[in-house]
Amino acid sequence: MSSTCKSKSANFIVISLWSPKFKPKAERLLRSCERNGVCCKSTHIPPDLFGADAMEGTDAFRFQLIATKPAFILSELEYTRSPVVFVDTDLEFHKYPALFDSRLVGQPEKGGWPCCSLPDSTACDGGVGSRDLGVFNYWGNETDQFHGKAPSLGSGVMFVNATQRAVDIMVAWAEAMANEANAEAPDDQVLNKLINSPGGGWMARASFGWLPAGYLRHPPLLYYGVDPVIDHDHGNPPGLIAHSSSEP
Repeated sequence: MSSTCKSKSANFIVISLWSPKFKPKAERLLRSCERNGVCCKSTHIPPDLFGADAMEGTDAFRFQLIATKPAFILSELEYTRSPVVFVDTDLEFHKYPALFDSRLVGQPEKGGWPCCSLPDSTACDGGVGSRDLGVFNYWGNETDQFHGKAPSLGSGVMFVNATQRAVDIMVAWAEAMANEANAEAPDDQVLNKLINSPGGGWMARASFGWLPAGYLRHPPLLYYGVDPVIDHDHGNPPGLIAHSSSEP
């Protein structure tokens, strides 16, 4: 954990998972948290967690680790009793992520979320602008072209509020990832299916906030000129480890 977690001023916790081959990146992530005053907790995953047939370095290990993401988020929500921000271990903070700080709700000039109202909540109550999830939507940074298009979510950075609606989404996502049909499906594509598909419809059951490009910058291929809050892997291009082609 970063030393900021000892401060009473920390009102959200950044969480991540790392296996031994990713230890240098986990250490880099924690150093970036220290520099920017972010409470970060990095959890070690043993290389043999999933058994001898799914050791670290195999696709079986990677698929099973990916499938645990929503269950891990749920366990951390229960343990910490506070909003959590899941980040992939190969990310790095360049600035304090003000969007996740509930004290800055309604103060967009300071980097916080603007207020929003829901039928069962008052504007600005309930944490980060009453939003249950703050997540990266690849259409969300495409100006007005997004309107009318289904969200396309990336799960590399995800704010999960300590609300019942957020917990319900994580439970549904964890159950979907436990489905044998999704054993090799990318976790973010499974979440997209829950959000967008008929019979899923979770888009209407919670409040979502789309993170700006600076919260998951992918240099050098995407988002030139973006001032990053969170960077993807020190400038390495996305797709170094290809997504599974399995359909969710």
